[in-house]
Amino acid sequence: MDLTDCRAEIDEIDKQILSLLHERSKLAIKVGKLKEETGKTSVYAPHREKQIIDRLKSINCDQFPEKPLAKIFTEIISACRSLEKKIQVAYLGPIGSHGHTASLEHFGLSAEFIPIVPQTDIFAEVESHRADYGVVAIENSTYGTVRDVLEMFLHSPLHICSERLLPIRHHLLAQSDLKNISKIYSHPQSFAQCRRWLHQNLSNIEQIEVASTSVAAEIASKEPASAAIASNLASEIYDVPIVANSIMDNPNNITRFLVIGNQSAQKLGNDRTSILFGINDEVGALCQILNILESNQINMSKIDSFPSQHKPWEYVFFADLDAHTEDPNVQIALKEITDRCLFLKVLGAYPRGT
Repeated sequence: MDLTDCRAEIDEIDKQILSLLHERSKLAIKVGKLKEETGKTSVYAPHREKQIIDRLKSINCDQFPEKPLAKIFTEIISACRSLEKKIQVAYLGPIGSHGHTASLEHFGLSAEFIPIVPQTDIFAEVESHRADYGVVAIENSTYGTVRDVLEMFLHSPLHICSERLLPIRHHLLAQSDLKNISKIYSHPQSFAQCRRWLHQNLSNIEQIEVASTSVAAEIASKEPASAAIASNLASEIYDVPIVANSIMDNPNNITRFLVIGNQSAQKLGNDRTSILFGINDEVGALCQILNILESNQINMSKIDSFPSQHKPWEYVFFADLDAHTEDPNVQIALKEITDRCLFLKVLGAYPRGT
């Protein structure tokens, strides 16, 4: 085969792929009609979407790069989902933020994205049905828990239906060379996460805190002598070149995002359940809860606390359990915990992010 023959064969394969996409689209429309007949209104099924991609990874046998494979099928699923209904997703704006990136990677390009500021207002957007889902940052591997989001769950009726783990890559964006930069704009967390690099390379340059990395990129696009610490997406959107790549101090900097909506996900087999609970202010109260989890063979991968705001020194605990509420041992444990607590609120059961 010569080059012309190879290209002709590729063209034929592409034609077959397109034909199969048409067939998949028809089935997606049929699924939507079947859902309507059975009274199901949700077109987003996080457990099913993750199941599809995990299955394809398992049969791929490293013949095709795994990350592009996941992205390709995320977009295929997104496009087919939009044939049932174009879902609206609220995220912490403005455009080009890390929340925007996480939303795009999770829901694909065929969703409609709504930038919201501040992040806590995302809950109101979903509760009022102005958005179908919200994407909120819950914790960062370097910075820690986002406390105001935890507190929103205490009073919100929304459920956690999925999660996304996003590697955070901070870049220095500027219209000029490093030697011509006179000031740097970014979010306080971004400055904190790039402190060592900034001290070594731009120690005498003024640092100006703004509401988000996207705002910083927008300012840098208009001020030739200014720079911004922001994402690759912000660089593309605001057309500001990256002059220094990956300047964060910790290369394993990851932010965990939660997808919030009006339903939990079905059991997949690699699941997580998030709960809130309050306990009496007495010796051994928290230890009793931990013992219940241990006796039921349930791993707790995270626990955090915040003031209840009802009375001084009363706290609410947030915990992640590596299991699903449909698991018999989890059902037993939650009943036992309820009997020992002031209150227990299950926030959602959902596929674990990877």
